[in-house]
Amino acid sequence: MSSPRYRSRLYKNYQSAANQCGFKFTPWRAATESGMMFADALWIWRHPKSSLNKATIENLDQIIELSKNGKGLIILASHFGGFEIVPRIFAQYTRATVMYRPARNGWVNKLMLKSRQHSQMAFVEANIGGVRQIKRALVRGEVVGLLADQVPSVGDGVWAKFFNQYAYTTSFPIKLARQANVSILFVGAERLGPGRGWIIKSQLMTEAFPDCLVDACTEMNHYFEVSITSKPNQYLWSYNRYKRPLGAELAPID
Repeated sequence: MSSPRYRSRLYKNYQSAANQCGFKFTPWRAATESGMMFADALWIWRHPKSSLNKATIENLDQIIELSKNGKGLIILASHFGGFEIVPRIFAQYTRATVMYRPARNGWVNKLMLKSRQHSQMAFVEANIGGVRQIKRALVRGEVVGLLADQVPSVGDGVWAKFFNQYAYTTSFPIKLARQANVSILFVGAERLGPGRGWIIKSQLMTEAFPDCLVDACTEMNHYFEVSITSKPNQYLWSYNRYKRPLGAELAPID
């Protein structure tokens, strides 16, 4: 928490969620877990096979069936725990195409792409070309993955509540699921402790999202809230989740 900007954002976002949900406010522990999140990523990149051996997967039979049935599947994750391990779990059973936003720092972005290389995984940028590749992967019956708590560009989202604050929320997963008529699986990688690995938890959507995009995005955010509140220190509260994208309308006022 050496950066005042990130420290301030972590405190503000974390305390607001703690006040709303009633979990204990321990910012220094959350900051420590944020550091562990980046350590997780480095370990997963450098030791992919060992990382998979440290992952305990709940509902494994369902994950295998959904991955291999050839119907296509949308995986939604958030900046929680060891999220970098999630696409590798599914790449064991089918090809996975993952959408990402390039890092602002060029060398960091090159490092990420090089470290994420995998014969069964493709990483595509969050742009028109990436959208096309995601749609093609679903047509082929493959798995696609999205970090759905990332702030989208203007026009690609709506204002929806996330921990009782309006957050500009991507509507792409909802539109994609409707167009492709495929299932959505929410997945989180809960950290078990330093060096102990992760437990992979998933929840399949059994009913369609509401027709209203705002209501649908609010429901999607709620799925993440439930996962995050189980281990609130493992969420990346310093992420600028509530920023207003350039050109976006102002958030509603209750």
